[in-house]
Amino acid sequence: MLRNLPRSCGLSARPGTKDPQALLRFGFRAAAEHGLWPLGLDWIGGDLDGEVWCGRGPIEQGRQGAIDWNRAGGCLSLSLVLDDPPEQDPEARVHAAYRDLIELARSKDCPHLLRAWNYLPAINEGAGDAERYRRFCLGRARALEAAGYDEASLCAGTAIGGEEPKLRLHLLCGSEPGVNIENPRQVSAYRYPRQYGPRSPSFARATLLPGAEGEALLMISGTASVVGHETRHVGDVLAQTREILANMDSLLAESARRSDRPGLARFGADSLVRVYLREAADWPAVERLLRDAWPGARLAAFRGDVCRSDLLVEIEAVTHG
Repeated sequence: MLRNLPRSCGLSARPGTKDPQALLRFGFRAAAEHGLWPLGLDWIGGDLDGEVWCGRGPIEQGRQGAIDWNRAGGCLSLSLVLDDPPEQDPEARVHAAYRDLIELARSKDCPHLLRAWNYLPAINEGAGDAERYRRFCLGRARALEAAGYDEASLCAGTAIGGEEPKLRLHLLCGSEPGVNIENPRQVSAYRYPRQYGPRSPSFARATLLPGAEGEALLMISGTASVVGHETRHVGDVLAQTREILANMDSLLAESARRSDRPGLARFGADSLVRVYLREAADWPAVERLLRDAWPGARLAAFRGDVCRSDLLVEIEAVTHG
């Protein structure tokens, strides 16, 4: 058991959009404003209008090239938005972007990856290894490996497709590493077989680290209807959602066991959940399932494309325990 987590950087997440001292603010419904980042996706429902991620101590802010950064204590946020024409191969653009993000994180003495969000257009366009998501994975993997990151250095991550012709990258980094948790029901994404592309996706199923008030903070990657490495329930969004619930239960139980923190075994009132649906019309039925399973959690739903064309829904979360 991981009774002694790394030294805390004080990272926390809460609902809302307002906090001038935040490391990273996401606005799901609000009009764009300075420092409030949209996802580039259409919001389709829920009771969560945004997320505020905070560190400990006074905020330093700046911009280097096209990257906006905020630092508080041992926590750093990096945000980069680039034009990404959907008809173009994104590999070189993604490689250069991750290279620059890593270089900046290291220059700020926060070299450890804690959480990553990636939004890009036309994620499923292209046949076979030319699919844009596979090309994205190749560019990201090349940058991480060139910088010396191995499997243990990866972090929780999400990659979702939208219609906006932008590559949106957000990273949370730390002066100390988190602890990665894998799901016993799933093959680790970074060990997927060759059939899923020339390079496996570079993320951990979840990343755990000390929270601001002595609790553990668990950041769960985008999770889909995958058991082992195979898609389950093709064409059935409700069955895929139930499989995600089983995957989440497994991952939460594993996180609670490894950290010796029973409070991580279930979602509660401080749990924030993002739901990405290929078809917006599926949201009411999916919401009913999620509200029954997680009655206290806050939900936000978006119209977004999942990384495999046969997946209809993906869910990510952050929770404390």
